[in-house]
Amino acid sequence: MKYGIGLDCGIASVGYCVMELDFNDEPRRIVKLGSRIFDTAEVPKTGVSLAAPRREARGMRRRVRRHQHRLDRIKRMLVEKNIISQAELETLYNGQLSDVYELRVKALDEPVGNCEFARILIHLAQRRGFKSNKRNDGKDKEAGKLLKATESNEALLEKKGYRTVGEMFLKDEKFAEHKRNKGEDYSNTVLRSMIEAEIKAIFEAQRSFGMTFASEEIEAIYTDIALSQRPFDLGPAKGPENSPSPYHDMLGENLVGQCTFYPEEKRAAKATYSFQLFNLLQKINHIYLLTDFGEKYSLSDEERLAIKNLCFRKKAVNYSDIRKSLGISYDYKFNCISYSGKDVEKIKQKLENQEQQALIDEIEKKAKFEYLNNYHQMKKALGDVFNALSEDDLDALGRIFTVFTDKDRIKEELELTDIPKTLHEIIYNNMPYFKGYGHISVKACKEIIPFLEKGMTYDKACEAAGIDFRAHSNTEKRELLPALVNERDKKRDENRKKVCLDIPNPVVKRAVTQTRKVINAIIREMGNSPAYINIELARELPKSKKERDEIDQHNNENRAANERIKNEITENFGVVNPTGLDIVKLKLYHEQNGICPYTQKTFDYDRLLEPGYVDVDHIIPHSKCFDDSYSNKILTFSSENRQKSNRIPMEYIPENKKSGYQVWVTNNIRNPRKKQNLLKAKLTPEDTEGFKARNLNDTQYLSRVLYNYINDNLLFDDYKNKKKKVRAVKGAVTAYMRKRWGIAKVREDGDLHHAADAAVIACVTEGMIQKIRNYSDSQEMDNYAVNTDTGEVIDKLPMPYRDFRNELQKRLESENLDELKLYLSKLPNYSKEALDDVKLCFVSRAPKHKATGAAHMGILRSYSGDGYSISKKKLCDLKLDKNGEIEGCDFWKNDDKLLYNALREVLTKFRDNKETIPKNFEFHKPKSDGSDGPIVRSVKCREKASQYVPLNTENDLAQKTGAGNGSMIRIDVFYVENDGYYFVPIYVADTKKKELPNLACVQGKKGWKPMDDKNFVFSLYPNDLIKVEAKKNMVFSVAQKGSSLQPKIERTTMLVYYSTANISTASIFVITHDGAYEKDGLGIKSLKNIEKYTVDPLGNVHKVGKEKRMRFN
Repeated sequence: MKYGIGLDCGIASVGYCVMELDFNDEPRRIVKLGSRIFDTAEVPKTGVSLAAPRREARGMRRRVRRHQHRLDRIKRMLVEKNIISQAELETLYNGQLSDVYELRVKALDEPVGNCEFARILIHLAQRRGFKSNKRNDGKDKEAGKLLKATESNEALLEKKGYRTVGEMFLKDEKFAEHKRNKGEDYSNTVLRSMIEAEIKAIFEAQRSFGMTFASEEIEAIYTDIALSQRPFDLGPAKGPENSPSPYHDMLGENLVGQCTFYPEEKRAAKATYSFQLFNLLQKINHIYLLTDFGEKYSLSDEERLAIKNLCFRKKAVNYSDIRKSLGISYDYKFNCISYSGKDVEKIKQKLENQEQQALIDEIEKKAKFEYLNNYHQMKKALGDVFNALSEDDLDALGRIFTVFTDKDRIKEELELTDIPKTLHEIIYNNMPYFKGYGHISVKACKEIIPFLEKGMTYDKACEAAGIDFRAHSNTEKRELLPALVNERDKKRDENRKKVCLDIPNPVVKRAVTQTRKVINAIIREMGNSPAYINIELARELPKSKKERDEIDQHNNENRAANERIKNEITENFGVVNPTGLDIVKLKLYHEQNGICPYTQKTFDYDRLLEPGYVDVDHIIPHSKCFDDSYSNKILTFSSENRQKSNRIPMEYIPENKKSGYQVWVTNNIRNPRKKQNLLKAKLTPEDTEGFKARNLNDTQYLSRVLYNYINDNLLFDDYKNKKKKVRAVKGAVTAYMRKRWGIAKVREDGDLHHAADAAVIACVTEGMIQKIRNYSDSQEMDNYAVNTDTGEVIDKLPMPYRDFRNELQKRLESENLDELKLYLSKLPNYSKEALDDVKLCFVSRAPKHKATGAAHMGILRSYSGDGYSISKKKLCDLKLDKNGEIEGCDFWKNDDKLLYNALREVLTKFRDNKETIPKNFEFHKPKSDGSDGPIVRSVKCREKASQYVPLNTENDLAQKTGAGNGSMIRIDVFYVENDGYYFVPIYVADTKKKELPNLACVQGKKGWKPMDDKNFVFSLYPNDLIKVEAKKNMVFSVAQKGSSLQPKIERTTMLVYYSTANISTASIFVITHDGAYEKDGLGIKSLKNIEKYTVDPLGNVHKVGKEKRMRFN
């Protein structure tokens, strides 16, 4: 069977549709469709990478391990050099000890004992001061605070004449309350060089007193151990052979990818001169000038050179500078700038009634054209030395100060360059630190630059340089898409059939990986390669969390505006459910101030929704541009629209009225793109082709990456349009077709709308594009089909084939397979064999079987035997209960009534004022005489705790210390004969235990019930599919606010996805396959039967039998 695929790819979903093709390679029926749903690869609320907590925890473990290893080496040295014995070391901290800071000062003035000296050395190794591993910590917020504190303390030591840090800490009032940093207060930080000076002073003093343990040999050994720090560029150590660190080669140039064009070359650092020039020339070549009449003018060679010289001469360049430098008239505007929008409105308000030129200047001043920032940073940092450096030298410096941060390594790399050695010290001491890499090497940049300087665009410059800018011609085609792998893993395993695709964004990478799984599953099931694949990517897919939030905010504002228009229509026109066209008409009416731009006549407001009175016109005819966006729409009289036909406005407006028309458009239309369309003087064939290419095909970066990945690696069946095996379809095209085919889309109704979109996307073929063109032509000419009763134009875009909409709707809605087959059997395109293969549309959800995450919560607690935990809470986190008592503090209020009552009084005041206690609130513990005591920042609180993770279980006392459980990774389901179902929760901490827990949750009871492994049925991870049969009807509620579905449904049996479990109620939370309905608090004991199923990426369901309980060790 010859077939095509449509894919709707988002950040957490892939909708798919397989279409059987006819003898013209056009869709004739739906073979299968559905949605694949998966979690976004980021923390939902913050957008932080899922790897961030693991990375931070790994870094903390590494620091603790290195700290302990350093102290162990110090202690071993003390024993080996006979400073103290092993027995003395073990009892070194027993008994009443003198202040170690007093010992550090004492050691400067008189001899100290061996044990005292050992304590001093251990303490100095523990508190060895701050030393930056990077050259540029000023940009690091936390490191900046540390450096500021060290500068302050260094100045204090010098000003007051303290000999050492220890003496300053002991004697200065600044450090009287505490000598270590508290929380985010780094004010007690000192430099490691200051500690090194104290070590030297103490050893010299003790040697002068004749103490043999202070020899120069021991000083050198001790200093080497105590002050050693692994260079940052080396990364983690390799580790033992039996357990090597996977991260030991993941820093420096090992992390730099390979050049797109020359795989043997590393990618250029963005700070290299060649890459900066390459980037600048591209940006210059993309500039052209526009008039209000839609005319476009390219820059001359001299103008491009002038912009280049301006950028090298001046760091802060904006478009206003470019205009002045080139002497450009205000009749022209830059194509790269938006002259409308929220920001422009703010500028207008600020400038009030100043001239248009002032507004343009202000807009262009805010539009930066700065692509040589690193070049100017180098120039400023090096001064006159900069002029002595060649372009190759600047390339070398850009690489070195991007790749390396360790001072010694930077010195070594400078030695390998051709830069005169007399300049090394100046460069080393003054150069800033850079970051980021391009996609090509310095070698490729140098080959392309000469042609960019001639004004060529990137693709043309690559061709002129003899480089295949697509760089995709030599890849091996395969029946299935290969797995993705990054550069590092590809090096480690060259033999595996994987493709290296550089996608640094984890959200995008997961979306591409899931898309690959869907495509491969379709090909396996179909048994042959597709003829084509059409893809639409969600607009937000390549965006950051912040950018996606901004898109959501913009969408919410649009929805709110539409709601206001809908209310206006209901109130003024009596239409209860306005259509989308009604809303657009009213929005355009207000935007145009009630004026028809073609006639300059005023619309009759009361007749706006009257059929045949007004039309929404495509300014540039849709048949010529395929642009259905709001920027290409205008409200006009229906009679004018028919007379305009398929011409652009400036071809339709009579000559004697053009001047007035142009003035009106200039003064009233704010959207610059709409203004250009309205004033465009003529439409050339090149314009038409450019419009179609932009509006039909998605050319954003990620679309190109996915397009190339599929196009380069996948074998395709024969297809009439051999050049369009893969098409990246724009969302606007899909929306245009879906609306005109009457296919409703309500996101809140569940996840099947992705499948509906995919079906529409699959139909974007050359034949369909021709149908759209013919349809638009007929609408723009006089060939209108008109309802004779109402006079309304019949507006219907031809379907891909007969019954397409009804077939799609039935396949999406059907819950009964027999009913679906009966319906489809009446359609002309379904043979008996085709009907046999029909399956219900079922949403597939990616299961979460990973047993990773935090083993326990971050707060340590004391656990009592009565089911409570005790931990400290900051004052700002305390709350009063309904009786006005402090929550969780009742167990100590009688022991310290003064503190409790004073604290309760403060909390009551804040509550009465509807305020919360600020984090920096200073509260003093009251004394019995009424005076202020010490500052209280936190108090002990008690909470109910059924389970916890014991920590530091070396003795009985320590067993009461622990932390709350981390993530629940699964539940193990048991069935006890004549008793029913139970589940045992399994947490991350349980994966490290020798035995799995066997206590099952019991609702409303303190004691949990022990389970026997012989009664084990299966394990459930999030997104595992189960079939539940209840003893009575289960009531499911709609999952999303705004759903158009009925609010509740009742079922006794249902296929659902397991989501989470509640241990206090012994219940589970489940959702229907399409995410439309959910059921919270489904008691495990209320179920008559539970069956587990597996689901593949295409929604094929298979029952799972009794499982063996899987352990982790």
